[in-house]
Amino acid sequence: RQPKAHAADNFVNSSNMYENKKMAELKKLLKERSQSGAGEKDELVKRLCLCDEGDKFRLDDGRNPTSLKAPEFRKLLARRGLPCDLSIETRDELMQRLIQQLKQEGVKKKSEEAGVDRSAGEDTEDAEDAEALATRLAMQVLELTESGDPEGVLSLLGQTVTRSTPFAQQRKAYLNLARVIHPDKLPHYQQATKAFQALVHAFETLTAPEAPPPEAKAKAKAKTAISRTNEGCHKTKLFCPRCKSLWGSADSGVQPFDYNFMMQGLKTYCCALCLCEFGCMTAEHRCPLCHRAFEYHPRDYHRHITCGNARCVGSFGFWLYYVPPRVENDLRIEAKQEQERRAKQRETSAARVARAARKGTGPTSTAEKLRHAEKLFCAALIDACPRCGFEPPPGTQKDELLEHLRGCTDASAHAAHREAVRAAEAKRELKTTKEDAQAEAQNLAVWQFLGGDDSQAWLLTDTQLKKQCEDRGLSTEGTKDEMLARMVRHRTQQKLLTDGGAGSTKAGASGGGMSASSLPSNLHSMSVAQLKAVCAAHGMVPKGESTDEIIHQIELAVYAADEPMLMLEEKRQTSKPSKRKKADDEDDDDLGFVEHWPEAGKVKNARGQSGQKSYKEQSDDEDEDE
Repeated sequence: RQPKAHAADNFVNSSNMYENKKMAELKKLLKERSQSGAGEKDELVKRLCLCDEGDKFRLDDGRNPTSLKAPEFRKLLARRGLPCDLSIETRDELMQRLIQQLKQEGVKKKSEEAGVDRSAGEDTEDAEDAEALATRLAMQVLELTESGDPEGVLSLLGQTVTRSTPFAQQRKAYLNLARVIHPDKLPHYQQATKAFQALVHAFETLTAPEAPPPEAKAKAKAKTAISRTNEGCHKTKLFCPRCKSLWGSADSGVQPFDYNFMMQGLKTYCCALCLCEFGCMTAEHRCPLCHRAFEYHPRDYHRHITCGNARCVGSFGFWLYYVPPRVENDLRIEAKQEQERRAKQRETSAARVARAARKGTGPTSTAEKLRHAEKLFCAALIDACPRCGFEPPPGTQKDELLEHLRGCTDASAHAAHREAVRAAEAKRELKTTKEDAQAEAQNLAVWQFLGGDDSQAWLLTDTQLKKQCEDRGLSTEGTKDEMLARMVRHRTQQKLLTDGGAGSTKAGASGGGMSASSLPSNLHSMSVAQLKAVCAAHGMVPKGESTDEIIHQIELAVYAADEPMLMLEEKRQTSKPSKRKKADDEDDDDLGFVEHWPEAGKVKNARGQSGQKSYKEQSDDEDEDE
């Protein structure tokens, strides 16, 4: 910034020097420099100042840019992407643009020369300093871990992190430290792995929910619907991220217990004013003590935290409302159906992206995208010019759009438009990141709300599934079905060790843990990949390759062992029936068959191994006799 300030000061000093001269003197100076003397005194002063600036920022051949003739001047402007039409702007205005461009080129050239002058030895010294700093941080992590200070471990980078710090700030401090002291960054430090494990342990210690005191457990027994106390807790205010209106007001139509669902990440809600759908990760939270914004994560719901603002020193918790059992059961059904819908939507989106990648259509580089956008603009298919952002009025003809594009050569307008586009893209990326974080948090919260059982793990996203495998010490390589199978085998081994069940492995291999309640509600609308994931979560390996075959195998595993089959068999009389029995069976005599339920364990014998012929076998015998 300083070179620009000095240049501006020099420009002002030059103008002050020429302001005191008379018109005749100014015209004489301009004539000596081969410049035009036409115009008012302000224009003559400005022209002389441009000549002085041109002496400082000369062309590559050493000439002053103000000495150029009109044809050469226009070529030089066009070569640098500047406007070159003297009928639209005056020569002095275009000259000022050119001199500003020469200033920027001079500053850029000096910075590049300064970068080239840096020696390789300095880069090596910087790398050695970075490794020494990381080693020192790793040693401090080990020292603080031995003294039992997990809060001090996460506070090594300068920002104080305590147990009451919001989870987002705790995670940020952990990731920053992990990026520095990772064993791959410290190849010469032997205890790098131990230091990294100590950092992970400190993070898990601070983020783990606090155990309730014995008094709270005694009160919880009296009221089983409340799992913790509300001492020091508040119903914090949430605001819509789009219109900034208060959520959960009396006229919004939400119940008090909806605050539980929102803060735990189980549901998303629509704003009553702008209809924007948002959840706890995308909403704007305000501290109940200082009324300032703070970052929130669903893991903070059962903790006492501080908002992180400098002037706010108090801690607070989040209120837990009573939820009726009927509402809780309805929420489980609704949340499961919503996650089933989102799982199908994720698969559809992934398939669409894969198809687009295989086709390989569309522009890839920035220049190709710009040319493609220019073609769309000339065809009146987009509203704004891709170069400068100009929006023509409705009804503009295509010839006028093409003419605008040909004359759109203002480099400063192009740079401003590119900056605006980058800012808009950054805003969209931030919004997309928050929405993805909301979806991931809701996915994990719903799975835990449904019981956190492995049979429902097919609902998890790939990210959450990998985290579950990492928490259990399992490998995260392979497909989703392979990770689900590892989780099921791990659960089966734990049951064998704790319960000593001899038939657990066999039941899991055949889908013995599968039940109607654990199956998805949209089973018949799922794809083959989703059905295989459901089978893998239940410990069953599907034998078929089509949806009908896999669904038939699932239904056999769930229903075949529970419901006996209805069999039709030949009627055989072993003794003379009574008159009443004979009257009751008159209709059956015409057919010669009766229906009955075989006893349990005799279904196989009733199908033909007891010497009795079934209806189908008798019909086949009659056909052969004929």
